[in-house]
Formats: sequence, structure tokens, C-alpha cells
Amino acid sequence: MNRRQMLRAALAPAVVVAFGTACSEPEPEAGSVDVVDPGSAPATPAPSPTPSLPAGPLTGAPVSAAPLAGRQAVAVPLRVSPSTTPAGLDAADLVYAEFAESDTLHLTAVFHSRDAAKIGPVAEIRPVDIRSVGVLHPVVGYAGGPTGFLTQFEKSGLAGVTPDDGDAIDDGYTSTAALLKAAPKGGQPPTPPLDHATDGAALAARDLVPATELSVTVSGGPSMVWRYDQQKSLWVGKVGSATVTAASVIVLTMEYRTLDVRNPSPRSLPSANVFGEGAVVAVSGPSSAKGRWRKPGQGMVCTLADSGGDLLHPQPGNAWVIYAPTTAKVTVK
Repeated sequence: MNRRQMLRAALAPAVVVAFGTACSEPEPEAGSVDVVDPGSAPATPAPSPTPSLPAGPLTGAPVSAAPLAGRQAVAVPLRVSPSTTPAGLDAADLVYAEFAESDTLHLTAVFHSRDAAKIGPVAEIRPVDIRSVGVLHPVVGYAGGPTGFLTQFEKSGLAGVTPDDGDAIDDGYTSTAALLKAAPKGGQPPTPPLDHATDGAALAARDLVPATELSVTVSGGPSMVWRYDQQKSLWVGKVGSATVTAASVIVLTMEYRTLDVRNPSPRSLPSANVFGEGAVVAVSGPSSAKGRWRKPGQGMVCTLADSGGDLLHPQPGNAWVIYAPTTAKVTVK
């Protein structure tokens, strides 16, 4: 072995030792923390799905809080003239409209999924109120009425609150909170009055036509005109001096009769006969359909069917139901 080979052989172990020492991790100092490989990190648990809210029985749309779906409804009659600015209608789930004396409307506003801090002016009770909302089981806030109408209300089994029952109705106005507080305990939620569309179902199975305007003209009464707002997907109308909106507007044609009342003051007033059957024109979304309505009695829901007998399916949301006399002109454009 020559000198160069001998030198290489002598240096090789030293180089290996030096390289190994340089590449190895230093010993941890006393008191230091050992780092331990935890292995695979545990999987992040999937978030629990947000529970879906129940649909309101009057609107068919999800309520803002689950308890609302199971509470009692509130109904309030209102008298509206062209100069009246009614309060609370924007929060009503359902409004029934009867053509009353002169150029006024007698409205029955029903509240359930939303609260209204101010409702009014509160009007007297009339047969149309009792017959329209009997199936909905509401507490009714009203301002008295003729003796015969009060007797009908007492026999209806509905819960009522008047200005004589404390301060729930003050100076002609009330609220949903005040009426629910004054109502007897044990009230039940309303029966769904409409068969609302689900999964984008059409208003009718047949004879469906596009619609942008609905008008109801009654001799001697206020004209009602509703126009479709495509951006909001709502029908917009005017009642008194207030602008109102609805997901659906339903016009039921029916007979009116004249009622003569004596107490507390003699007078005659028109009254819609909401029991029976007749023609219906409905607009909901950008569509209109015609058919027939039928309501056998107070404890029965008013059914709405298209020309072939299949139920109409209004879009979820609030609705106005207009009781039009047989002499009214109902036009859809």
C-alpha cells in the first residue's frame, strides 16, 4: 500500500464519524420539552345541520321562530275609507275584505307569524268577521257592535277582547301582544286555510295565464287595483291611503244582502254571504287562474279549485281575500 492509499484509509473513518455527528440532532438540554409526533390530527366534526323552521299555517312560509307556528292567531276588524290610514296591515298573514257602506271597506286582518305593534282603527264586529275566521280559532279584538252581531259572536265560541276588557284596545288601536296577553289561556293555532304551493308548483293545473294587474270595480264602492311587482314577486295595492302588498290576491264572487240593525242605532248595511259557492279569480306570482270556491259552513275551510276541480296552490306568503258582489267587475290583465 503506497503512502496515498494509507492516508486515505486512515482518514475515511474519521470523515464518517464527523459527518454522522454533524447530521445527528443535538441532545435536548435538561428541562426542555420533548416534542412527540401526535400522528394524524383528528377529523374536524361536521357541523350539525341547522334545524328547519316549521311553516306558518296561514302563509305556508317558514316562521322566524319555531314557537310562532304553534301559537294562537289574532283577528281584528278594521273600517277603512279612502282617507283612512290603517295600521298593522303590513304584518297581517291574511286579510278578508268586504265592501261596506258607501265607499268603505270592512277588513278582517288576521295575524299569526308576525307581530304588529299597532293595529287599527279597530271596528265593530260583523257577521263577515265571525264567518271568515271561525275555522282559524283566533282571539278577536273588536269595538262592540249591534246587539244581534254580539249575540252571534257569543254563540260562535270565539274568544273576544273589547275596550271594556282592560287596556288591550286603547283609543281605537291595539296590538298582537296586547290581545294575546288578554286572551284566555289554551288557545290553539289556526287551521291552514289555503293549500300553498310547494317545490315551485304552479297556481293551477290548467288554464293558467300570465297576469300583471287585477282590478275589482264595485258600483258605489272603492275600486281595488293590484299590480304585480316582478322585482319583489309581490302584488301591490292601495287600501285607504296605505300601500299594501300580498303574495296572492283571491277574489271570491258572492251574493250580498242588506242587514237592518236596530241597536244601538237603526241602520242598514251590506253583508257578504260567505257560506255557499261561487266563482274565484286568483293571482299569485306572475300568474292568474279561475275556478270555483266552496265553503259549506263556519267550521269548514273555504276550498279553491281550478276549472277542472283540482285545488289552487297560491305561493307561500300573505294573502288578501276579497269578497266581490255578483255585480262587481273583476278584470285581470
